[in-house]
Amino acid sequence: MRRFYKKIDILQSERCYQVTLDKSPLKTPLKSILQLPTKKLARKIADEWSNIETEIVPEKMPLYSLAVTALDQVSPQKKELSAQMQQYIMNDLLCYRESEDTELRERQNQCWDPWLSWSSFEFEFNLKLGKGVMPVTQEKRNANVLTKEISRMNIWTFMCFVRVTTLTGSAILALAFIRKRLLPDELFSLSYLDELYQISRWGVDGEATAKQISVKNELHDLSDFFRLAGP
Repeated sequence: MRRFYKKIDILQSERCYQVTLDKSPLKTPLKSILQLPTKKLARKIADEWSNIETEIVPEKMPLYSLAVTALDQVSPQKKELSAQMQQYIMNDLLCYRESEDTELRERQNQCWDPWLSWSSFEFEFNLKLGKGVMPVTQEKRNANVLTKEISRMNIWTFMCFVRVTTLTGSAILALAFIRKRLLPDELFSLSYLDELYQISRWGVDGEATAKQISVKNELHDLSDFFRLAGP
C-alpha cells in the first residue's frame, strides 16, 4: 500500500492517545482504533508513519506492529494464551540441563540457577530440574502462581510477556524482563546459551545466525515498546 496521507497528529482522549492520519484515527488491520496507553508510545508510532516516504511496510514499523499484535491478537485470546503460558512454566527452558557435556552443564548451572533462585524468592515458584530432553513433572501450583501473576498484567505488558516467553522458551526469563531485571542482550544470551556454546565449538551456521539476529532484534523492539508503554 502506498502512502495516502499528508498530516499526522496525536490526539488525547479520556484514557488513551490516538494517532491520526489526515484527522482520521489510525486503525489496526481488524479495524479497531489504535488506542495507546502513553503519549510517548503514540509519538514513536506517529514517527514510524511519518518516516514512510512511499510504500507502507508494517515490518518496518515494529512499534505499530507490536501495538496491533496486542489489540488484534493477544487481547481477544488472553484466556487461551494464558493457558499456553502455563505450559511454558511447566516446561521452562531453565529446568532442562545438559546430560553429557559437563562444560555446557556447568555454564547452564552458572547462568540459569540465579534466575531460578530469583523466581523462587520473587514469586515462590518451586521448579524441579531435569537432564536431557526427558520431560520434568512440575507441581501444578507453579502454573497457578503464573496465572495469578498474569492476572495483574495489562494487555501491553501481557503481550510483551507472551512474545518474550515464546521467543526464549522461558516464562521465568520473561518475568525477569518485564520486572526490568534483564536487558535484551542479556535475555538473548541466557535463552540462547546452548546455541552460542555450540557456535563457540563448531563455528557459525548461516541459517541459525539469521534466526538469532531476528530474535535479538525483536527482543530489542519489545524492550522499546515495553518502556514506552509504561508510566
